[in-house]
Amino acid sequence: MSVITVAGQKGGSGKSTLVRNLGILFALDGYKVGIVDADLIQQHSSEFFADRTREAGRELWTGRADIPGLTVKAWDRSSPEVPKASIVVAPQADQDSVGEIIQSLADAVDVVLCDLQGSASVAMIHAIHYADLVLIPVQPSNDDLKSCHSTARHVVQAGKSARRTIPYRIVISRASTGFRPEVERVVEEALENAKLPRLKTPVFERTAFKRASFSRVAPMFEDPKGGASVNLIAVYREVRDTLAQIVEAAKEPV
Repeated sequence: MSVITVAGQKGGSGKSTLVRNLGILFALDGYKVGIVDADLIQQHSSEFFADRTREAGRELWTGRADIPGLTVKAWDRSSPEVPKASIVVAPQADQDSVGEIIQSLADAVDVVLCDLQGSASVAMIHAIHYADLVLIPVQPSNDDLKSCHSTARHVVQAGKSARRTIPYRIVISRASTGFRPEVERVVEEALENAKLPRLKTPVFERTAFKRASFSRVAPMFEDPKGGASVNLIAVYREVRDTLAQIVEAAKEPV
């Protein structure tokens, strides 16, 4: 099992886009996937993979049955057993339960992806502690750059308290597909000067990502050969290979 935490202290950086699409691509690649939604305000990842209803004053989540080639189930945590499916979604993970949820899913699936609220929180720290890899999305802006630096420091501090190195990678998100504005070059140079490790592949600004937030149809199903799909597959492969390298390095004797 592997745990990937997607963290950041600023909303709108692209965390949910990464979680949703990486989850689908891992599942299409044959991995059993768990999605932990610890963004109690937005619940974007849960709403993408499951339908929400209310019954007797209680929210009920039901996994979607219309994602091609994949089974999706929502884990009602009143049941101690994690359901079996291509993707298992755990909605509404708060700071008191997020660690236990991550651990339970990690024991039942191959890859756990944790989506967090855009703020520094206890839930974020807990999720970072469990991570084998932390992804920190950053848009090309000064505010995002400051948030990125702060989140990276949280990862380093969490590693010190856990007495292990917690690997992380910055992910440039909403990058321009054509002419690169000066601000993007400034952000990249700042990350390099700070020696913050980042993925080589950015997530580009694509209309398909916005459409997917309404239609709940992932780009790889809407247009498998389109620019958004090609971009996401490249990001996925780099994340998958980075994670494999991290896991392999952890096996080597110190």
